[in-house]
Amino acid sequence: MKAIVITRTGGPENLCVTEYKKPEPTEGMVLIRVKAFGINRAEIYMRRGEWGETTDIIGIECVGIVEEDGSGRLHKGQKVAAVCGGMSRTVNGSYAEYVNVPLTNVVALETHLPWNELAAIPETYMTAWALLNWGLNTRPGDTLLVRGATSTLGQACIILAVQAGLQVIGTTRSEAKASWPKNIGAGHVLIDNGEISKKLRQIIPEGVDHVIELIGNSTLLDSFSATRVRGSVCLAGFLGGMQPIGQFQPLLQIPSGIKFTTFGSALYSAIRALNSPGSLCNES
Repeated sequence: MKAIVITRTGGPENLCVTEYKKPEPTEGMVLIRVKAFGINRAEIYMRRGEWGETTDIIGIECVGIVEEDGSGRLHKGQKVAAVCGGMSRTVNGSYAEYVNVPLTNVVALETHLPWNELAAIPETYMTAWALLNWGLNTRPGDTLLVRGATSTLGQACIILAVQAGLQVIGTTRSEAKASWPKNIGAGHVLIDNGEISKKLRQIIPEGVDHVIELIGNSTLLDSFSATRVRGSVCLAGFLGGMQPIGQFQPLLQIPSGIKFTTFGSALYSAIRALNSPGSLCNES
């Protein structure tokens, strides 16, 4: 089969289209003929060698059709999406014509969307749903700050949050994109220069109930300042880079009474594990 293989870590020029051995169907796995795959920011860091050890072929999601499922639960030719399940880490990922994914991480689909549009949905919306329901445990009427609201994940979070009855404030670092969050339901949009907590408290003096933090470490402390007492912050992205917070002192820098969680979609060991939110978040 043809596959996109990392020849050495670094820029995209180090990705090489080459012939690679087609994976063999094995017990508990579904062999999928890949029709399209999404490109995730985590994969950029994988390619650079900054996100842990990877397999030769990366890619954490795809859509395609079933080639073989030994369990018999999925039939050959069935349209499916696959997310995580060790792709890029313990099994080769989706940047290939075929991929072998645990049955637990494959979802049957009924849709007429073209493959390229369908491929943009699974990882993004699964993560957005999980952030709202496990990372933060939101409720209708809650106030939510989405930091990094014009990113693909940020927009998905806004769409699902508005559908769930939340009041949403979004941030963007680009004035040219300020209309995007409002167009999909955000009530307010703040231009993010790294410090927006004071501006936010002019809108909601007590602070928001929840924050989805997608910029990362560079704005995390300010997100704490934007959150009300007994509110919650979930760190789930690093749009601002992976530079750590220097001399981070949680007891001093996380306001007392605020719940702080992290969420990474790689923690989906299996889609069936979605009923165990404690296994997917770290809370301090």
